[in-house]
Parts: sequence; structure tokens; C-alpha cells
Amino acid sequence: MKFDLKNLSTLDRAVAGGAGVAFIAGFLPWWGVSNDLFGVSVSGWSAGFTAWAGTLLLTLAGVYLVLRRSGVSLPDLPVGPSVLTAGVAALGLLLVIIRWISLPRYRGIGVGAKYGIFLALIAGIVEVAAAVVQMRASGEPLPWEQQQPAATPAPEPEPETGPPAMPED
Repeated sequence: MKFDLKNLSTLDRAVAGGAGVAFIAGFLPWWGVSNDLFGVSVSGWSAGFTAWAGTLLLTLAGVYLVLRRSGVSLPDLPVGPSVLTAGVAALGLLLVIIRWISLPRYRGIGVGAKYGIFLALIAGIVEVAAAVVQMRASGEPLPWEQQQPAATPAPEPEPETGPPAMPED
């Protein structure tokens, strides 16, 4: 099997590129503390569960898409590949946003977000946007819209048998 980058659409490249940038952003500083004497920063892989899990999910969504496009045999799942890619990327972006919102804050010390988290946010937004556009264009049903197996119709109730009704005068 031979992989050709030319077989990827523009949306595929946006998803894969966003995944690659998010992966690299995981190694960059996400937040840090500094004052006049010293400064220290924390990378995305060390910034807590939401940081590394979000970065990993963004990366895995792009890897999954590239593997599907390259013809690798992957197991069938109850959702389509475009829906899975968009869902995993969206969950990853949500976790990165949660990490950004929940950064620690201290008085009197310069604590703040660094460029790595902003790069991960931008990459995640691009990746999710491209994945959602691709999902909508694919026509795959969403998990809650999937066809349910046809249920057997309920038997019709039998008419009541009893004494005939008396006519009213």
C-alpha cells in the first residue's frame, strides 16, 4: 500500500494539519509563572489531564482520518468515519478549552497562558471546523439519527364480545 498526499482533499489536509500542529503545541509552554527573579513554564503534556488528553484526542482524530484515507483496514464502528473524526476532535478541543479556562491564578505573581495553548486552541478550532464541514458533506447519519431496526407491529386488539348493547328510548 502506498500513501499519496495528493489523495487528501483540502478538508482532509486541514484536519491532518490541525492534528499535527496540536501535537507539536503539546511540547510548547502552555502556562507559566514569572517574576523579576525567575520564570518557569509548563508544557501541554505536563499541564494536567485536560491538556494532554485534549491534545492527544486532537492528534488521534487526524491520525484516524489519514489512516482511513490511506486505505488501512480499520474495524467498523457504529458511527461513520467522518462523524467519529468530528466527534473526537470536538471533544479534544473542549478539553483544551477547559484547561485554558481553568489555568491557575495567583495575586502578585505573573501567572498566565503562554503561546503553546493558544496555538493548540487555533489548531483545534481549524481541525474541528474542517471535520464538521466534512461530516456534513459526507451525508453520514448522526448517532441519534441512525435507522432503528423495524419493530414488528403490535397486534390489533380483538373486538369485545359481550351482550349486545340495549338501545336507549
